[in-house]
Amino acid sequence: RTFKIIELLCKNGCCGVTELSAASSLNKTTVFRLLSTLLMLGYVEKDAATEKYSLTLKFLKLSSSLLTDIDIRRYANGYLQAIAAKTGETVHLVERSDNEIIYIDKFDSTQNSVRMVSRIGLSLPMIYTAVGKSIMARLSENETEKIWNSTEIVKKTEKTVVSYGEFLKELETVRKNGYATDLEENEKGVCCVAAAVCDVYGEYRYAFSVSAP
Repeated sequence: RTFKIIELLCKNGCCGVTELSAASSLNKTTVFRLLSTLLMLGYVEKDAATEKYSLTLKFLKLSSSLLTDIDIRRYANGYLQAIAAKTGETVHLVERSDNEIIYIDKFDSTQNSVRMVSRIGLSLPMIYTAVGKSIMARLSENETEKIWNSTEIVKKTEKTVVSYGEFLKELETVRKNGYATDLEENEKGVCCVAAAVCDVYGEYRYAFSVSAP
């Protein structure tokens, strides 16, 4: 019953005892008692003028501590292994670090047909990889330009994109398709397809990819 009141306050905002009683199908005495306990513990506050109750930032403080401890590798592990098993190819999970991506997890299928020069902890410039491009497609134009200008542009293979104008067109394609590709731009003989993954705050800091010949 207490959580029912909490969820109603979260959904509807400031409410009085009568409103909460009607919405929760609890009698007013019960609602008042539950609110009194939440008020005493600091989870709700009461507006003296309107006599309405609202949630305090204590809930945000609690959730913030929880979110800080989330390990994306633990949550993604099962999905990455399933993709590796289904495709028979290498699957990576990366995290953005400034203008680079860092490999934070990797799964090699037992039947994969290509071995990449990659390892957990390896960092690469975002602009050369499918995972990097999938993240950059979610960024603002100013941030994209900043990343490009702060990266040493090297033609790693004959297919590496070294023109900023061409790179921007590719990001538009990524936005349209919802995924990015690396067609031997970073490593000869290896192609990748990748998609960005947002965190709990809605920011795109992570991406995963499948690599194949």
